[in-house]
Amino acid sequence: MVDTDTMMNEMGGAFMVAWLAGGVGDLGGALVLAAAWMAIGGAHILPMITWCHIMTGDLADGDAWQDNGSRLVAQVIGAVLAVVLVTQGESSAVTAPDMWGVDDMWGPLGLIAGGALLWTVYDRCDAWVTAFVVLALGTMVGGASGMASNIMGDGGDIVAMASNWVMDGVMVGLGAMASVKISEM
Repeated sequence: MVDTDTMMNEMGGAFMVAWLAGGVGDLGGALVLAAAWMAIGGAHILPMITWCHIMTGDLADGDAWQDNGSRLVAQVIGAVLAVVLVTQGESSAVTAPDMWGVDDMWGPLGLIAGGALLWTVYDRCDAWVTAFVVLALGTMVGGASGMASNIMGDGGDIVAMASNWVMDGVMVGLGAMASVKISEM
């Protein structure tokens, strides 16, 4: 069963970050993200955080997959609403990156390392500190606003965006899993 309060928190948090910060690419974005995490307790808000929860939890737990999958959908819905509001229903400038490829392993390795760093801070510090780590790492994963822009028809390649979104999230999640396994040793 889907927890509607959790879904509303995810939609609200993703809306807040996408509308007020346009993502999390600068100091203002980090401050908005920190405020959102403090105001909306328990919400992941960013797909990269949800992917880290997926990859550090029990991967065989179907209920956890349903919960986290629902969070991802709610984040995209919240970001879609923000994109519609910000662009007044017009096409957005957010475009899909090139199709995720394995010919250059530095990108995926950077995502794994970034995921390990992100999860270590997220797991051990107050949420506001994590917002500044997200700022320092840059926008590793395109996030819900990139998916939202493609869904709203910005002319980008939604298949490429979805592929990047999922694969980048998995890479960040693998980094988070590695950080948990390393600290357990």
